Amino acid sequence: MDLDFQNRLTSLRAVVGYLGEQGHFGWWPSSFFVAGSTGFLAPVFPRTHTLAQVAGVSRAAARSHDERIGVGNTYHLFRLPEEFEQAIHRRLHDAQANQTIKERLTNRESALAWLQELAQHDISADVGPIRIGDLHGVYAPDLWSVAAGHYLRGFTSRSETYPYFTDSTS
Repeated sequence: MDLDFQNRLTSLRAVVGYLGEQGHFGWWPSSFFVAGSTGFLAPVFPRTHTLAQVAGVSRAAARSHDERIGVGNTYHLFRLPEEFEQAIHRRLHDAQANQTIKERLTNRESALAWLQELAQHDISADVGPIRIGDLHGVYAPDLWSVAAGHYLRGFTSRSETYPYFTDSTS
């Protein structure tokens, strides 16, 4: 996985996690990116509070995804193969990557604007779990643009969507 793909996937996880929180669209019950969270996390994680925020929101989002999609032989934005998880973790230790994420998470509008840049736009208006590819599709950057499109449509239509990859047809 090249560095550009790592950066896009890391930003996608942070942006979708941020938008799905209670303070925005309320798809999962977390508040890691509210205004007061930085003040709470920064003393404990002075150099890695963005990492802590993304890790926290990822756990909440993973739980919501898993409850709707199920667990086993599936991947989604918040539960990826180990090599992806490690790459995202490394990117969140990078100062420039953190700065880019912070800029994308300035407010709801900036997060949605970045998601719109990444998203494939000819997405159907499906709701709930949406299978977007087989397990090999996790490695295809194009399919992550499809996933971004589903999240964008879900947020803008206020309908929860959960794109995922699996080998089964369910």
